[in-house]
Amino acid sequence: MSSNERKAYGVLFPVVLDLEMTDEVRRFLGNGGRSLLFGETAEEYVSGVMSPARLHCETLDKWQRYTAAAIELGGPLLLAADADISAVHRLQGVAPALPEPDAARAMAVSELEDACFRVACAVRDAGVNLLLSPTADVVGGPNVWLSGRTLSDDVEQAAAMVGAYVRGVRRAGVASTLKHFPGHPVLLRQPAVEEAQVNATLAQLRAYWPAFQAGVDAGADAVMMGPAIFTACTPPVAASISPELIGVLREELGFSGVVMTIDLDHRSVIGQRSLSEVAVQALNAGADLLLISARALPQLPHIADAIVGAVAHGRLPQSRLDAAALAVARLANRLSTAP
Repeated sequence: MSSNERKAYGVLFPVVLDLEMTDEVRRFLGNGGRSLLFGETAEEYVSGVMSPARLHCETLDKWQRYTAAAIELGGPLLLAADADISAVHRLQGVAPALPEPDAARAMAVSELEDACFRVACAVRDAGVNLLLSPTADVVGGPNVWLSGRTLSDDVEQAAAMVGAYVRGVRRAGVASTLKHFPGHPVLLRQPAVEEAQVNATLAQLRAYWPAFQAGVDAGADAVMMGPAIFTACTPPVAASISPELIGVLREELGFSGVVMTIDLDHRSVIGQRSLSEVAVQALNAGADLLLISARALPQLPHIADAIVGAVAHGRLPQSRLDAAALAVARLANRLSTAP
């Protein structure tokens, strides 16, 4: 296997739904994969509650055995899961419960930070080292996607809570992910299954960025770009494939960590393109880590081949693939030595 093939696998971020080491996952890690996201079913995502069957079978021992086996196959890895105060906590039953949203809003910042620290310590003990949280979006109107799933509708309070979350999990040696830049204050369609647009200007969106800035300043290691199409871009595209918005994140907010996409097969992201095409587009836009949904897991070899082919034919600079793979590897290596 060539160096570029391993780098291509190294920038893919597939979702696995269960703690069963399948042949697909073994091949992915053996080919250079550096990241796994422990996902949940659609029902669990909507309810925010893990199923009774999952809570019964996914013991701490099972988490530890799976994550240890993955590291044995792939070396230092990013092993990720959601742990949202207002949405999904994937390690329910293994890690302590996060504060309920109203309770979290009423806490002193230091108290919330300590609560997040305790959760992250348990998450780390299970073998997970990257949380796809906190949500830094602030809702400013009708929102069919994020209503009830954010920290606060008050920008200043959201910023304080995001900072507390990031600092708490960082103290535990766990990385955090701010999502979903550049924010989705109003959203009238579901971006996963429809073409959903955010029609705010960049100036209007900036009013909602203090929460993202607080997370960057507190040391968040990753930022997930959003799924919606932003009409502020020229041409309008989803944030996950927007060089303009990734550039704003880097230059205006000063973020230097790993930029990840949301699921590339979300309708607002992929449009009429193939998954391989949109993967190359995301890398060209400046994304480092490409989230691949569980249903797209069989396509991993095709996506990796397309990335290698894009470099070979000049459609993706070698330097861009190198930088993305290095960003992922550096974070995985750093977290593998965290206390």
